[in-house]
Amino acid sequence: MTWEFAPVLDAAHRAALGSVKPLIYVCPPAAWAVRPLFQALPPADAAPATLAVVPELSHALDLAAALQSLAPLGPIHPITAPTRARTLLRSGGVRTLIGTLPDILDLVRRSAFKPEALARVVIAWPEQILHQGMSQGLDTLLADAPDVQRLIVTQDEGAMEEFLERHARRAPVAAAARLPAAPAGPVRYAVVDHARRILGGRLVLDLLDPPGACLWDPNPDAAQRCAPLTAQPGVRLLEAEAGDAPVDLAVALDLPSAQVLGALRAAAREVVVLLDAIQLPYLERIASPVAALRLAGAPDQARDALARLRRDLRDHLAAGTPVTELLALDPLFEEYDPALIAAALLATRGASPEAATSEDVPAWVRIHVNAGRRDQLRPGDLVGALLHGVGLTKEQVGRIELREGFALVDVRAPEVERAVAGLNGATIRGRRIAARIDRR
Repeated sequence: MTWEFAPVLDAAHRAALGSVKPLIYVCPPAAWAVRPLFQALPPADAAPATLAVVPELSHALDLAAALQSLAPLGPIHPITAPTRARTLLRSGGVRTLIGTLPDILDLVRRSAFKPEALARVVIAWPEQILHQGMSQGLDTLLADAPDVQRLIVTQDEGAMEEFLERHARRAPVAAAARLPAAPAGPVRYAVVDHARRILGGRLVLDLLDPPGACLWDPNPDAAQRCAPLTAQPGVRLLEAEAGDAPVDLAVALDLPSAQVLGALRAAAREVVVLLDAIQLPYLERIASPVAALRLAGAPDQARDALARLRRDLRDHLAAGTPVTELLALDPLFEEYDPALIAAALLATRGASPEAATSEDVPAWVRIHVNAGRRDQLRPGDLVGALLHGVGLTKEQVGRIELREGFALVDVRAPEVERAVAGLNGATIRGRRIAARIDRR
């Protein structure tokens, strides 16, 4: 095991990077993990030359910080406000533009830059972008740049077959860090903003008070960043492979890859990972069980609860327009700001997801079905199959999302195995169905 992350780019990968051919790069959803790909990019004359599409604003900021020392890519601009981005693009002061899909599409609509004039487009973790219901927008952007090189950064190419077939067909795969066949052992985590990771590390050390601890930080300036922590007795930074006896605690100041996590677990009796809320599903794929470590009491719990609430709201919005609810609220939109109306609704319902969750109500589990809109599948078809074919009740079937080539169905946790077994092999609209638990 090694603490270093040095993905191998072979001759086929480098040949693709030096041409307009697409490339697939597999790595964790973390800025440090994609840095080697950008480091290998050849110079380009266009301005902007590189466009990176990311799922969240936090990804844009983290990626810009990780790439800042790579001189050929600069100036680098993460889009925090489209107005400022338009000004910089007009002046020619941007070579690498990083932003979320809505912000980038807004710039394209306003003719701030032409996608077809780019040297390359990097789609970073499209699985998260597609999960937000923005498949059509992504297709539109890529259709506007048909001859531009496409670099697809994904955490699991196996789960992206349909997307990769459309946009990176037969592209070579650079497997920087694949998901493991089975998750490693137990890990604890804390949701901490990237800018507060050193403070978070200090809070972990103060809370657990280990006799000996090691730190893992993938940033190039790790020694300088971690100096306030390594100044403490018994705390050291993991900079290279070491054969020392295991210490009591290892603290990862960013989301690790599966290989790095294995090395951390070999180096310490307990591992704590500091990450963003959006990275938690990946950690749950590489470690099990995963448990939260509360660093600051109620404020930290509230931050986690609100992150889950935002994720649930995104899921509801991605499922389709809530027409009935919009009609009910329509008279209020002329009197109040829509944001205030949304806040009032949360206040009347209870803003904390935990307050609205009863321990007597089982959790939902999502099932992946290999048929979707292009198969003329309808939500009622799946409901009928589950109610009449499997024998579930209406209360045991939740939200259904229809995508182009597949569908996602929420089922109460105690019934999920029965639902998967009942759907597998069933015929719906002339198609034989395959179903599995959606591990994302």
